[in-house]
Amino acid sequence: MDLGQKLQFYRRIRRMSLRDVAEKADCSPSFLSQIELERVSPTIKSLGKICRALGVTPADFLREEALIEGPMVIPTNRDRCSVILEWKKAKLLHFLPAEASSPFTALLLRIEPGGSTPPRHAIHSLKELCIILKGNLKCQIGQTGYSLSAGESIFFDLLTVHSWYNSGSDVGEVLLTSPNSFHLFEQVENDVRWHVTWKRQRRLRRNLKPTGPAKDE
Repeated sequence: MDLGQKLQFYRRIRRMSLRDVAEKADCSPSFLSQIELERVSPTIKSLGKICRALGVTPADFLREEALIEGPMVIPTNRDRCSVILEWKKAKLLHFLPAEASSPFTALLLRIEPGGSTPPRHAIHSLKELCIILKGNLKCQIGQTGYSLSAGESIFFDLLTVHSWYNSGSDVGEVLLTSPNSFHLFEQVENDVRWHVTWKRQRRLRRNLKPTGPAKDE
């Protein structure tokens, strides 16, 4: 991963917005956004501040790939999985333990009988492989519904509006995997919206900045 991808990766797994990191690193959200977009490179001093804000050492941040001490066995007890989002009869959980810093996404969606998720979508193209672990579920992608049973999978682009519904009588579970680092759709959209607003306000302040008194001829 390049520097911008690493910044986004560590920020996402710590569930921090651009503003959260900027406040701790004593820099602007715009500067961090430019780094993530690979438009600027931070100085060594700035990188040190960003790493401290993210709670990671510069050595780990600059390492080509995150190291793991050894194989991790994922328990079947889903109660140990941390909750990301929760709806009335559905939960989105982290499939991997918190100490597993992974460059890909592995989430678990649990839906009780009759439960569903609201329509959601990414703001840019992201491919996801969904593997049904338990139950009988319906995946609505755009205008088309797909009925899936345990053992079946579906692969699609998260840019399309999609939702899940448990049409069976047992709890359903779906393993959601993506080659991209985890980021919450709603948080990304909020970051983008905040960044646009911040740039607009900065431009407005610049336009309203008083000019000095005119010099006498």
